[in-house]
Amino acid sequence: MKKNVLLLGLLFSCLLSLAQQVELDYQEKSLNSILIDLCERYELQYSLDDHYFSTFNVTVSQAFASPEKAFDFLLKDLPAAYKKLGSVYVFYEFHADPIPQSYVLSGGFYDHLSSESLPYTHLQINGTGLLSDQNGSFSFVGKDKHFHLQASYLGYFMLDTLVEAGGNHQFLMRPSNYQLQEVEVKGLKVVRSLQVGNKPGVLRLNHQVAQFLPGNGDNSVFNLLRLQPGILAAGEQSNDLVIWGSYEGQSQVLFDGFTLFGMKNFNDNISAVNPLMAKDIQVLKGAYGADQGGRVGGLVNITGVDGDRHRPHVKMSVNNMTLNGMLSVPVAQQAALTLAFRQTYYELYDSEQLTFRSGRSGNSRNISERTISPDYNFRDLNLKYSGITNNGDSYGISALLGEDRFSYSLDVESEQSQYDYEDHEHNRQYAVSGFFQKKWENGSRTKLSAAYSKLDKEVRTLRSIGRQSSGQGGQGRGSGTGGFDNVLNKNQTLWNAVAEAKVRLSHQKALAERHQLEWGAEWVFNPIQFQEDSFLVQLTNHQVEASRLNIYVQDAIAVTSGFDLKFGLRSNYSINLNKWYWQPRFSAGLALGKGFKLNLAAGRHNQFITRSSLVDGEGNYHYLWSVCNDGAVPVLDATHGVAGLSFHRNKLLVSLEAFRKNTNGLTRYVDQFAAPNLYEGESKTHGLDFFIKQEYKGHEAWISYTLSETLEHFDYFASTAFQRALHDQRHELKAALLLNFDPVHLSSSYVFGSGFPDPRLAVDGLSEQNYNRLDLAATYRWAAPTFSLEAGISILNVLNHSNLKYANFIVLPEEQDVSLNLHAEAIPFTPTVFLNLSF
Repeated sequence: MKKNVLLLGLLFSCLLSLAQQVELDYQEKSLNSILIDLCERYELQYSLDDHYFSTFNVTVSQAFASPEKAFDFLLKDLPAAYKKLGSVYVFYEFHADPIPQSYVLSGGFYDHLSSESLPYTHLQINGTGLLSDQNGSFSFVGKDKHFHLQASYLGYFMLDTLVEAGGNHQFLMRPSNYQLQEVEVKGLKVVRSLQVGNKPGVLRLNHQVAQFLPGNGDNSVFNLLRLQPGILAAGEQSNDLVIWGSYEGQSQVLFDGFTLFGMKNFNDNISAVNPLMAKDIQVLKGAYGADQGGRVGGLVNITGVDGDRHRPHVKMSVNNMTLNGMLSVPVAQQAALTLAFRQTYYELYDSEQLTFRSGRSGNSRNISERTISPDYNFRDLNLKYSGITNNGDSYGISALLGEDRFSYSLDVESEQSQYDYEDHEHNRQYAVSGFFQKKWENGSRTKLSAAYSKLDKEVRTLRSIGRQSSGQGGQGRGSGTGGFDNVLNKNQTLWNAVAEAKVRLSHQKALAERHQLEWGAEWVFNPIQFQEDSFLVQLTNHQVEASRLNIYVQDAIAVTSGFDLKFGLRSNYSINLNKWYWQPRFSAGLALGKGFKLNLAAGRHNQFITRSSLVDGEGNYHYLWSVCNDGAVPVLDATHGVAGLSFHRNKLLVSLEAFRKNTNGLTRYVDQFAAPNLYEGESKTHGLDFFIKQEYKGHEAWISYTLSETLEHFDYFASTAFQRALHDQRHELKAALLLNFDPVHLSSSYVFGSGFPDPRLAVDGLSEQNYNRLDLAATYRWAAPTFSLEAGISILNVLNHSNLKYANFIVLPEEQDVSLNLHAEAIPFTPTVFLNLSF
């Protein structure tokens, strides 16, 4: 009995298995016939569109476990589907939504003649605006494989083209002021000088125009910068840039990614940046994006030349101050090595160029001129190796070595006293940076960079004060009878070294047609050392250091072709303080039509090293780098806000920007009281920048005006009211005119400043002395088939106006209640003849 039951079970299982097997064997048979035959063979109820399914022919020879498996196989690659409603199989037409396909366009912009990369090129792709990176690279994602691309760069003709999707496109742009060989072309060469109003608080400067401005030579970079709105020109600050009321050390100058801490240049004739090495200048006056940080003031980002990858190139510049030369040679297939060197080759100053005016406190009429013979020399060396790979990756290494020495001696003698004063200053700047940028197939870019820079500053001061010997008539020199007694001798040496090392990894990706995302991480290390010696005895030797980790993310969205938003968040983790600092950033731009554009930006900024001010017993100001420790020296914290309106149409550019900046964490060491101490303070800055520029047939002129106020308050103030900061200037007006009568170029510039409220000047009746300076220049350009030549003359301070050099005001103690005030004259009437050769 058990055996019979088992056999029946096996037989039933086999029959059930055979019943579920679906055998299909058809050759080029219409799908409707197969479905009908299948359903009727297995007694299945069905419903279908006989005409629609008859349009598909199918070949199949296969067994399936069930009818549903057979249906799935027959319909898997066809615009058809089925579903079971009760016991009925319903077959119907079905079209799946197509998966949207995105296309990537990526590449870079280069000079058509020299293959120099063109950083921060302005783009319009299918109506969406964006900006290339520092290496001229970009990426864009769109829904169409064809892109309408428009590109503009200062000093170059606009590029307008159609291009298909793909990576590693190289767009070559033609400069608007290049010389054609063997073909005579008559007409005006137009050089666009700058861009203002495209982004909030952002200036783009074309360094090519600097060669036509007065001051052509070793300081053409900062001659161009000083003529821009929001950048202080009056007082001729030589060690630092004052941007929108920033204090010493609060604005940063970057060259190829490394920080320039500043070099001593006594009357702005020589700057720390070799003009032959500068290619692009970007000025961020405030409220900039989350990708930049480290300062609570402005940022000047200078990109160096990459070198000529096609042929050797030589530039020489000679004037009556320095010799400057640059050599660029191609290396391998797509790389170049560039070398530049500057050197002062004779005594830069003489007794007719520089004077000190002096007067005694409490007697403003007692003002005389003291002539001194300073000694100054300067040299620097730039090296750069850069190139691109076959797949569009780019790389580069840049290095700078710079050194300058400045010293002078002053001998002041009166019936009551004799004063000997010597001042020596030695600065050395070392810097190196490198980067590698990878372009991925999807158009995104990853950049790894590293940089190191250091400034050594040594200041040595020798002072000797002699008083009239008791009962003597003041004849002769020295101590003893009939001369002076030495009552004060001082031999002091200050040494301050500041350095910055950083490693950064960033990534940019186009998420959609109007959506760009960027993120990155950075490690920064700042060691600082301060040492003070007196008569070879070490008084102070202080070494501190700070390190931090920076992380940022930035999202740029073009809502429409005329409305863009950018959201960013920067986070700093201070390792030595074990604390996080969060810095949200925001900006927006809205095109109002007919050439008008509205810009808004706001953000929070932190700074972890500071240049503290030191006030000695005579009221003189000195500045030393130190590390913020969140205790006696707090971390600097600032809030920026910018609102701007610009109009750009028919070569007329008008821009109006309102700015506001509040900064906490200022520090000042005051040695004027019974208990010298370090005090904390804060500042408030607000103002307006106005700019207007007109181009006409190759000529151009611009006027900039800044109305601003910078107020400060420190704990040692007698009242709680804010006072004007020493660098506060209410009005500053600047103008430039460039006339292009090719091959002759004429130019002029003018700066007016309403003066500074330095209380030390009041005793001589010089408080808020106006600053006036008119400069003129003329240049002749001649091009031959193998070389080009420029010659000209530049005259600074044509009217020889007696301006005050703000950074070189000195108060020297002469007697208990009387002091001697000395202040250096700013640039006097200074003619400069120059010759530039390029081949």
